[in-house]
Amino acid sequence: MSVAYVLNIGSDNVSVIDTKTHSVIVTVQVGELGFSADMEITPDGKLAYVVSGGLPPNFDGSVSVIDVKTHSVISSVQVGGWPFDLAFTPDGKLAYVTNSLEGTVSVIDTKTHCVIATVQVGGSPEAIAFTPDGKLAYVTDTRNEDSISVIDVKTHSVIATVQVGGNPKSIALTPDGKLAYVTDTRNEDSVSVIDVKTHSVIAAVQAGNNPDLIAITPDGELAYVSSSDGTVSVIDVKTHSVIATVQVGGSPEAVAFTPDGKLAYVTDTGNGPSVSIFDVKTHSVITTVQVGDNPQDIAFIPDGKFAYVANSLEGTVSVIDTKQHSVIGTVQVENFPFKITIAPD
Repeated sequence: MSVAYVLNIGSDNVSVIDTKTHSVIVTVQVGELGFSADMEITPDGKLAYVVSGGLPPNFDGSVSVIDVKTHSVISSVQVGGWPFDLAFTPDGKLAYVTNSLEGTVSVIDTKTHCVIATVQVGGSPEAIAFTPDGKLAYVTDTRNEDSISVIDVKTHSVIATVQVGGNPKSIALTPDGKLAYVTDTRNEDSVSVIDVKTHSVIAAVQAGNNPDLIAITPDGELAYVSSSDGTVSVIDVKTHSVIATVQVGGSPEAVAFTPDGKLAYVTDTGNGPSVSIFDVKTHSVITTVQVGDNPQDIAFIPDGKFAYVANSLEGTVSVIDTKQHSVIGTVQVENFPFKITIAPD
């Protein structure tokens, strides 16, 4: 049975949805989440790690470890101040957590649920992503350095610092591990392209006004970038150029691709609110689906038949049939659902 985990940052808990019945089967209480909370499920689907960032004036960070089989918290791991993002190595043996107040990254052993290393990086680290081979971690610094720290996963040490544009936010790596794409949200309005082999910027692509989130197609040929000007820029990864700019509405947020890579789903908080569905081959919106208030994250079940959308201001999750492009169910969860992730079968 596939389950969807929904992070409710207004209730400090996680709603667990049975994707067969589209109903909540249990609610798991975790730590004080705050607005920097994050959640990921290990590649084998056995554990969910929930980052609790806390609220002012207490920013003590922790990670709640949930057993996906029993839907119960089995451990709580202390990390640094105001943790922001979490990612697992591809083999699932390690979890890296960025601590934005301390300029560090906590490294957690997922077998023992203990911090085994703390890596000093830039002033305010946020997003983190691993190369597909799991050898390197790329970490954005959004406060002082406007840079990317490159961490050697074997030694847990910074081996390079790459200067990019102002206030780097989202980062994504191509499936072959050769390139990293980083959105620069201040001044430059661009996407920096980093050569992973040389740890150097090889291109800067103009992409909308205040580019935000980025996702790369499963085949690695295209990057989709949402921007605050209501557009989605489509970048050809081979030429590092924008080949299409699509107006979707008020404020596009998350971008996700169906498992087969044929469709892109983009949540839009200011138009409807809605989800715009792109044909990846033609770079055009084929339909728009109305969902709940202020849709944020989106995730697909493993076979791609359904998409789950977290509607943060409504406390619901919309279930979209990806064949019919229509909402077939609405699941009531808790306050301010912000992140959604689905455990593999």
